[in-house]
Amino acid sequence: MANPTAGHPSLLRLSDADYEVAPGEPDVRGWDVCLANDQKIGDVDDLIIDPTEGKVRYLDVDLDSSALQLERNRHVLVPIAGAQLDTEEEEVLLAGMSREALLRLPDYDGKAFDTTYDDTFRSQQSADVGTKRITRSAEELRIGKRMAQEGEVRVSKHVETEHVSQNVPLQSEEVRVERRRVDRAGTSGADIRDDEIRVPVMQEEAVVEKRPVVKEEIVITKQPKTVERTVEADVRREEVDVTPSSANILFKDDGKERGSE
Repeated sequence: MANPTAGHPSLLRLSDADYEVAPGEPDVRGWDVCLANDQKIGDVDDLIIDPTEGKVRYLDVDLDSSALQLERNRHVLVPIAGAQLDTEEEEVLLAGMSREALLRLPDYDGKAFDTTYDDTFRSQQSADVGTKRITRSAEELRIGKRMAQEGEVRVSKHVETEHVSQNVPLQSEEVRVERRRVDRAGTSGADIRDDEIRVPVMQEEAVVEKRPVVKEEIVITKQPKTVERTVEADVRREEVDVTPSSANILFKDDGKERGSE
């Protein structure tokens, strides 16, 4: 059984009730909530409905504490009549409310809900009726980094021919021919004829053999190096020029109030 909202016994939170969004109507829960300057200030957490009329009466907005620089999480109620729905972007636009007026709204804790809340909301909007604003923008230089090829190192091999010489000791045979006198008296049987003796003469020859031998290796590695460089660019900014037409005008510059000269 759904609990009625205190102060409004006929109103219920849609998440606590046995009701659904009507077919063809957008369910804005989870949509971003933005101000007129497109600043996101939170998202729709829940819908406050009037089951007797079958209508959504309020939006329960969960404020973005980071975007609004809040010290704690806060919820506020926004009458559905004070919001514009952008179905394409799925955003809720609070065109008639400033950040200051939004933060002046009372906290909504899911239960406490006064019957005069509509008057409170309108009073905060009307507080900004006499206020006009102009924004000042400036370009900011955002520098990113990406890897780009600066150059390359090529390591290649080529063949060179070098004439080398080396002394090698070689052995060879040397033939000695010696004639000796034979004095043998009474020797008989000598035969007189032509004769020939062949004696091979040997010597060592140098045999040249070539084979490839690994002498060294070249190791190629890369390591990161950080260098600091100055990046320059032209950025634009808007400056505010105040041209008073009366001497009875006060304006503030960085929180200091000054009169027109």
